[in-house]
This record gives sequence, structure tokens and C-alpha cells, in this order.
Amino acid sequence: MKLHYFHGPGPLRALILGRDDRRVELYIKQVGDDAFALVALAGSPAQHPDRTKCQGPFRSAPQAEAALRGIAGSLLSQNYQMERQHPVWSVQAQGLARRIREERETNVGDYRFDPDQHEPIW
Repeated sequence: MKLHYFHGPGPLRALILGRDDRRVELYIKQVGDDAFALVALAGSPAQHPDRTKCQGPFRSAPQAEAALRGIAGSLLSQNYQMERQHPVWSVQAQGLARRIREERETNVGDYRFDPDQHEPIW
């Protein structure tokens, strides 16, 4: 098994990989107070991404970062190379993260019991 290390000054939040005429951008996006998602976009560098994939939500940024590193390691083993370019699909990634956040918020409920709210049944 080959290990890949991605060094940088801070936490890994975006990674760009390329092979021939294919580009993959991986992002870690915050989708809640303590929830993070991994957003992946792939396609031709000159066009909009033709494939998107989201994973998560993860309970912490390090968990999401571990998932990003695992996917990046798999892509590197498939002859993808690290790109030293700026991300071009960050707006699309932010839109996908917003959708995850909105879906997550619709599923969160307030389940506190208030005995004064209901009349007793007898």
C-alpha cells in the first residue's frame, strides 16, 4: 500500500487533481455547526463539471479530511497528478454544500415535551 502525504500550512480544504483532459476538485465544506461534507466535482477543465458527488456529513473536519485524503490517494494510484492551479469550480461546490446544509436543517426537529401544551387524556 502506498501512502500519500499532502503537506500544507493549515488544514486541507481543497485539492485539485488532473489526468490528461480530466480534472477533479475535492472540497471540504462546513454544512453545520460541527458538521462537514466532502464535495467532489469532475470534468473537463475548460467546461463545467459533468459529475458531482457528496459524502457526509462528517462530525468533524479531521474526519472529512481523512475521507478526502483517502479519495485523493485512490486517484493518485490511478495516475492522477496533483495540480498547482486555483480551483475553478468553487461556486458549484458551495452550491452543493448549501443543498446539503438545507436538507440537514429540514431534518432537524425540536422534540422537547411541553406538558402545558397538551390537555391530559382521561
